[in-house]
Amino acid sequence: MALHQEYSNGLLLAWPTPILQRQVDDAALLSALRDQILAREKDDPEGLPRALVNGWHSRLDLMEWPGDAIADLKQHIGDALSDFMSMMTNGRHVSGTAHITAWANISRRGGFHRLHTHHSSMVSGVFYVDIGQADPEDTRFNGSLTFVDPRQAVEMIQLPGQPFGEKIKFDPKPGMLLLFPSWLKHFVDPFRGEGTRMSIAFNIAMPDARVADAGAGPSTEKKSP
Repeated sequence: MALHQEYSNGLLLAWPTPILQRQVDDAALLSALRDQILAREKDDPEGLPRALVNGWHSRLDLMEWPGDAIADLKQHIGDALSDFMSMMTNGRHVSGTAHITAWANISRRGGFHRLHTHHSSMVSGVFYVDIGQADPEDTRFNGSLTFVDPRQAVEMIQLPGQPFGEKIKFDPKPGMLLLFPSWLKHFVDPFRGEGTRMSIAFNIAMPDARVADAGAGPSTEKKSP
């Protein structure tokens, strides 16, 4: 019940879906990650076939790549995960080991992601490294990330005001970090610009997660991804 919101006059807003957004303003980090991802693409041009169409998808070992940039990225993800878990539990301490699986995506003109979810994980996310140069004449859905209302059949008969079934769209920018439940369906519209649109996607599993008893208070401990 942590996410449910009670309003006056007996109104309860039930089953909301959390999406956490953070911004990492670190030009040196973005540049280092960009160089590393392009080098991996050059060494392994085939990559892996996944939901990405007309693009390059790295192997699933990005968290094992060497260098300070990956270590810094791990820290940013760990900090965001701590915030996410705290919000999900009303500030109660969540203990356990977070296992992160990550990969890089590169899209050039025409690249897009099909509608999909992320299986076998608790929380998923994306970190944008580069967004290329958008086509100024085609910007409405140019490479945007869109989440779909997960409730089945909510669009069949709408209530007045059409409150259900709305898609949530994010227009990426370098350094944007998003976390969301892995079961939440999402897709990426075709990139219609020049250059490279580059992101790092990740899944987080935490099979030994434990939530402290109510009243224990929030923890100031930072998780180690």
